[in-house]
Amino acid sequence: MASDEDYMSFLAKANQDSSGGGNQASTQSKTQFKTTDSKLQVPKEITDAVKDEFYVSDADEPFHPVALSWSGEGGLPDEVEFAKLISHWDAEKADIEIMDPADWDRKGQYSKLVDAVTQATKGNDVRVYAVKRDHSRIEYWVISGTDGGIVGAKALAVES
Repeated sequence: MASDEDYMSFLAKANQDSSGGGNQASTQSKTQFKTTDSKLQVPKEITDAVKDEFYVSDADEPFHPVALSWSGEGGLPDEVEFAKLISHWDAEKADIEIMDPADWDRKGQYSKLVDAVTQATKGNDVRVYAVKRDHSRIEYWVISGTDGGIVGAKALAVES
């Protein structure tokens, strides 16, 4: 049976850029988006919910907590605001889709996670932001607004 280290090594290799090029676009696709700000704490409901929770795709990736400062009015950020918030390398041209959690999770596989985000934000509206990294990788951000920020969880999906 393979060890955890072997499996993590396999996942790291699977997530590497296989284009072979060292061009700027492939370098940028590896950039990690910002997930936390020091001013905001991740609620306990979310840290508990992401434990042992994976997004099932070609490479089962763990969910990570999100807590970002944001003072926008009227709900959650739009696509460009969200891209700026996570420090996307090209916020104005970022390929981001905003979805309802029910449309994103049609089978109810991630209802525990959505419920935790809802509970942590005292029932505020929850949305899923699908941030396309390249032709086969999408990050799904399950977030909601709270006083002074947005909180939730995100995971990488590798879809061939």
